[in-house]
Amino acid sequence: MRPLIVLAAAGLLFTSSAGAGEAPSRYGQQAVEEIAGRIALKDCAGAVADLKRALKKGFPEVALLAGSMYDNGVCVARDWERAVPFYIQAWQDGLAEGAHRLAAGYAAPENGDVAAALWWAGRAGGETVKAEGLGSCAPGAAVWDDPERFAAELQTWSQARLAVCNYLTGVMATLAGEGKYPSQAAHAAVGATVGVRFLPGVPRIELTRGKVSEHRLIGLIDGDRAQERGARSAGGFDKALREVADRALRRYPQPPGIPAGAVLETEYVFSVQYE
Repeated sequence: MRPLIVLAAAGLLFTSSAGAGEAPSRYGQQAVEEIAGRIALKDCAGAVADLKRALKKGFPEVALLAGSMYDNGVCVARDWERAVPFYIQAWQDGLAEGAHRLAAGYAAPENGDVAAALWWAGRAGGETVKAEGLGSCAPGAAVWDDPERFAAELQTWSQARLAVCNYLTGVMATLAGEGKYPSQAAHAAVGATVGVRFLPGVPRIELTRGKVSEHRLIGLIDGDRAQERGARSAGGFDKALREVADRALRRYPQPPGIPAGAVLETEYVFSVQYE
């Protein structure tokens, strides 16, 4: 049995018939970990060489990493246009995170494409998050498969509505696309749910850890690994999303006019699956 580490959002900002949902590949994850290890050691030459070799194998996880490296300027020159095709490849090959990263990137001030941000938020799939105190940010269902009609509908929206929806998209897509499974919890095969409550009018993101689950340990089980289960590793879930949430709030300027009582709520599920 091989463990696969999975983070999934129970709800997203928009609905769409398109999307991705395949389980991650153990071999793709391993390749990403090896490249990330070289980056951590500041071995950029080795990381880029390994990345090029791994990309030839077609792992979507590696394509997602390549997009992130160009998106953030890690070991390569920062280049959003070069990041985009890698994110698209990851999404087409089954990773919804690719669409989330595209939505987040296009919503960012430095790229500034509201239509593309909303389009890719919809491509990620999922159920619409209940947004108390806010209008809808989802164009009509009939336009989702027609880019021209999609763009035409957005042209009927006010600039204020576009600005608010772009802000919500950027923050929530960042959470969905960049939230990571804590390494200690993954090592201990511990899962958990984390509730997210975004108050965009404040702005503030509140996190609430829910049920913690212990999955079956595979492989060598030593005393230290056994002790990491339960509450000792569960705290990492809050920290993993807290860091991403704070970064998202810093990246996207809050537009005026959002009611203080507006709220978006969703839940993230960290789990271990076996292939």
